[in-house]
Amino acid sequence: MRVVVWGTGITGVTTARVMALRGHEVRLVDEKMPDKAPDMPVSLIGEADLEWADLVIPSPGVPRHHPLLAKARKVLSEIEVAASMLSGKLIAVTGTNGKTTTTTLIHRILQASSLDAGIGGNISPPLIALVDADPAYIAAEISSFQLEWVESFRPFIGICMNITPDHLDRYAGMEEYVFYKLRLFANQTRDDIAIVNDDDEYLKGIPLAARRAVFSMTHPTAGDGAYIRDSRIIFTGAVAGVGPEVPPARSVGGGVIEDMLATALAGRFLGVANEVMEEVFGSFRVIHHRFELVDTIDGVTFIDDSKATNVGALDKALATLSSPVILILGGKDKGGDFGVIARRYKGGIRKAYLIGEASGRIEGELSGIVPTERAPDMHEAVVRAYRGASPGDVVLLSPGCASFDMYTSYAHRGEVFRECVRGILQSTRER
Repeated sequence: MRVVVWGTGITGVTTARVMALRGHEVRLVDEKMPDKAPDMPVSLIGEADLEWADLVIPSPGVPRHHPLLAKARKVLSEIEVAASMLSGKLIAVTGTNGKTTTTTLIHRILQASSLDAGIGGNISPPLIALVDADPAYIAAEISSFQLEWVESFRPFIGICMNITPDHLDRYAGMEEYVFYKLRLFANQTRDDIAIVNDDDEYLKGIPLAARRAVFSMTHPTAGDGAYIRDSRIIFTGAVAGVGPEVPPARSVGGGVIEDMLATALAGRFLGVANEVMEEVFGSFRVIHHRFELVDTIDGVTFIDDSKATNVGALDKALATLSSPVILILGGKDKGGDFGVIARRYKGGIRKAYLIGEASGRIEGELSGIVPTERAPDMHEAVVRAYRGASPGDVVLLSPGCASFDMYTSYAHRGEVFRECVRGILQSTRER
């Protein structure tokens, strides 16, 4: 088969290698030549490549409506191709927020149970990188971008953590975004399991062909499900019973507790012992730049939540905190509604410092609800936040936006924030 792999990031290069090793004729192409060339030929994409190919596999960053894709005979995403070559049980996790942590936790409880488990997808490595090892269980993080070109992708357990406004710079609106998120469940049958958040307005009551199981942070569940009672997970329905204990929300963030709840429900269906899950949960340290404590200086706590790239993640961070918050917001706009967040938490937000491309729009939405001030860069935002803070306050970087206007990634943004905090700490020591 003649295959065009479009994109020279890790997903594209890995896909090209795997397909070539399986005897396919492969062209690795992109719209511009990569700064660092991979150890295989790369060319600029043209119409001739699409006419030549039997199959085009675009990287997730290539928009579905790109005009060149209309000229392709067949288009499939990397996860579709990878899943067709994997024989293990696939546990696939999507959602606006919590995908990475939940996928990581599922992989850890499977490993801790001495099961042959791999991890991949939107989290490194790409799903197709697992094809050679072909583990018995695969924990896969799946994005809406990856679900745009699936046909028969069918997880044994599909999990949707939540759906909140995100990627509205790519999709025409929430209806289209929700449609692609729910593609995760499209090919499941009654032999599969669909786990959804019963607190989410977009997920509650959605039609599913698979066996439905729900989780809730706010109420006891009916039917197959799980909820929290007195810091312990309680299973209901056919899987009823007392589950593992979870750590205090203040130590890991409320969003992580929700991730543990979904993980435990998946683990229950997979036969993972409560003791194993409880040990994994108790030793878990938050993923870098997700509601991560940086330091406390003069009674002011600094939290790095740079991974909060949409308003839904910002909401979860603010819901966890009971202390007064000085917020650092902004970046590349993804279309979220900051006014809703401001009204919900106006009693807890003392001030918001705004950075990046979206600062003007955010300022307009927060105006009259919480005090705001624009800052030219992260350093100035952190310094002003510290100077305006009182002991007991939290300075929270939870931008609610992508990072690419000022930084190479959310991780880069988080590291800059941490460097600014370290600079303040150093200056206080020198006083």
